[in-house]
Amino acid sequence: MTLTEIRAALDSRGLRPLKQLGQNFLHDQNLARWLAEHAVAGLEPGANVVEIGPGLGALTSVLLGKNLHLITFEKDRGLCVFLREHFGPEIARGNLDLREGDALELLPKLEVTPAVICGNLPYYISTPLLMECLRLPAPPGLPGLPSQPARLFFLVQKEVGQRLASLPGNKTYGALSVLVQAAYDVALVRTLPGSVFYPPPEVESVAVQLTPRAQPLVVRADRERFAAVVQRGFSQRRKKLSNLLPTDDGRRAEQLSPAEWVELWRQVEGQPPA
Repeated sequence: MTLTEIRAALDSRGLRPLKQLGQNFLHDQNLARWLAEHAVAGLEPGANVVEIGPGLGALTSVLLGKNLHLITFEKDRGLCVFLREHFGPEIARGNLDLREGDALELLPKLEVTPAVICGNLPYYISTPLLMECLRLPAPPGLPGLPSQPARLFFLVQKEVGQRLASLPGNKTYGALSVLVQAAYDVALVRTLPGSVFYPPPEVESVAVQLTPRAQPLVVRADRERFAAVVQRGFSQRRKKLSNLLPTDDGRRAEQLSPAEWVELWRQVEGQPPA
């Protein structure tokens, strides 16, 4: 949708972007097409795709043209009414499954294994949603395989993207970096200025792609325990790990790579080295 169309769609229904829901609608149509096509590149026809926060359907419109089964989570009731009107034929044909509610509550209840989870994430939900993706169960009947979807593709605040991709020793490297990189290969694929959104946010965004590691460093069943140790280690960044955890490691949390964090976690839990 163009900027004019977005304003008209909102005004005609008495809607406005809600700051508390982090609503910033993408209005650059060429960019929306590029992002949606990149998100689902290489998928087989009929693959299950989940879109978080479709808003007014900028990415949704492109995704529906890719012969996929699309499930969308939208929290805003007014936007759900618009989406049902706008995409009524696709819903009737079963190509679009629009679910009203909070993605943090709906995602754990998902009854299918999506090939991709994508979306223009509200900034406030980015970190908890990524952590929820790490908890997704393994595909039914395929025990031992990576538990996350084949790919995650999100638009997030630039600072969040930098944290996801950050390397040890950087100020932006933290617990989120370790936990995500233990399961995914992270790539920042494009920077988006605030001007491509309505209303324009004060900060830049990035498109980030997370591809599951062929061999995750920590299996899903152990990730909660691993996360607890990592988060404790980063709880006071200036302190040495030997002052925060039962270890004689004198380094600080940001000096350890994800693989080294796994070894430290095993040591803390009394497990043999990998």
